Amino acid sequence: MKRFFDHTTLVIYDSVQVVEEKSFSALDASFWQDISQAEEQNRTLTRELIKELKKNGFQSIESLKNTHQGYESKLLHILSHMLDGFIGVDSFFYNLIDDSHWLPEKTATAIRENRQEYWLLHLDCFAATMEEAGLLHMRKCK
Repeated sequence: MKRFFDHTTLVIYDSVQVVEEKSFSALDASFWQDISQAEEQNRTLTRELIKELKKNGFQSIESLKNTHQGYESKLLHILSHMLDGFIGVDSFFYNLIDDSHWLPEKTATAIRENRQEYWLLHLDCFAATMEEAGLLHMRKCK
């Protein structure tokens, strides 16, 4: 996780902190339940974004050509990230192995076979203003 945030330029936070008391390995009894709940929160967010797009006139793929920049395009932008696997502030669960908001069965099987090697980390990520976050990141890179 640290390596991911240290090397990505796509998502910049001023501070990324692991909350140890909310993080645990796949050996823990609540591991699968917490992943399932977080994935469901991602699904709920996805459904809500689609519902909001429909309220704003999106009924088919053809509707995309009439997208207004602003609120409508931001909804579409966030939905696209949920579907394409881009990590973002809206993610309740993010799977670094598959770059996904979901846990594919292949990865779940690998976890079940090597439970001691996998962890579910609860992160608190903070950023100041966009300008401050960018400046701080640029200073760290020098």
